[in-house]
Amino acid sequence: MAGLCKVYVADGPGDAHFLRGLLEVEGIPAVVRGDDMVPLQGGSLFKIETRPSVWVLSDESDQYARAVAIVEEYAEKKRTDTTAGDPWRCRLCGETVEAQFTDCWNCGVARE
Repeated sequence: MAGLCKVYVADGPGDAHFLRGLLEVEGIPAVVRGDDMVPLQGGSLFKIETRPSVWVLSDESDQYARAVAIVEEYAEKKRTDTTAGDPWRCRLCGETVEAQFTDCWNCGVARE
């Protein structure tokens, strides 16, 4: 009998639902739990996890192992995308833009 296993604890509902979508595109059914508890985040109320999490079926097929591999790849890419590089200054308007963006959010000019 297969049961649900948590494969990812998300930063927020958007993060959790995005990953659920990635898994489902690969044919792996997934559910998000705890996305209705977002207002409680930040506290240590009874030491419970209040962030949204992504769950998949743990069964005898390779589906669970594939899900774990996808989650690990997603988490690594997310970690490197948000921490790589320094903010840059737009050559047109002078706005400071975070490293992960290729275009200025203020005027739309592409990064050099």
